[in-house]
Amino acid sequence: MEQKKLITYTAGHASVRKQLLLFWTFFIIGSFTIGGGYAMILMMKRYLVEQYHWLKDEEFYDMLAISQVTPGPIAVNMATFVGYTQGGVLGSVLATLGVSIPAVAVIIVIAVFFPGFKDNVWIQRFFAGVIVGVVAQIATIVLDMGKRQKWTTISVIVCAGSLGVLFFVQQVSPIWLILGGGLVGLAVEALKPKSAGGASS
Repeated sequence: MEQKKLITYTAGHASVRKQLLLFWTFFIIGSFTIGGGYAMILMMKRYLVEQYHWLKDEEFYDMLAISQVTPGPIAVNMATFVGYTQGGVLGSVLATLGVSIPAVAVIIVIAVFFPGFKDNVWIQRFFAGVIVGVVAQIATIVLDMGKRQKWTTISVIVCAGSLGVLFFVQQVSPIWLILGGGLVGLAVEALKPKSAGGASS
């Protein structure tokens, strides 16, 4: 049986130009992606995988999974991980700053000026349109991740059960769903029968 090749992540030693490119890339991602971490995933993939080829598809989704289970915003975690693999500690710092600065700047501006224009009909309609665009971006990512998932009976049950809990159970923390899914995965692996080939080798 063919074994899956393990992916190893090491800190890169990047040139000054690449360090600045890491900062600029994540600054652009943080500046022009509205809707939070999940809405940023599509743009991140286009830059990191398709344009600069810093990551392969499998590596990108591995890092995304790590970012989801690591405390903190997904976008910041992704920037930190990718920056480190591509440019070491300095690359990690620059990428994290790049993705964080736009959000901090916008929050400060909103905190200062929002009370004055929150009831403006044009602002309300703008944000209503933004929400629709964010939903479309997140739906695209969900479909893409769904196509890459190796669906089994267990994974379908876990997915359907999680959706059911989110829709019908009030005030449930997503943390418990994430931990529950991880425990199910561990249990399935632990109960999996050992192959005869592995025992005889």
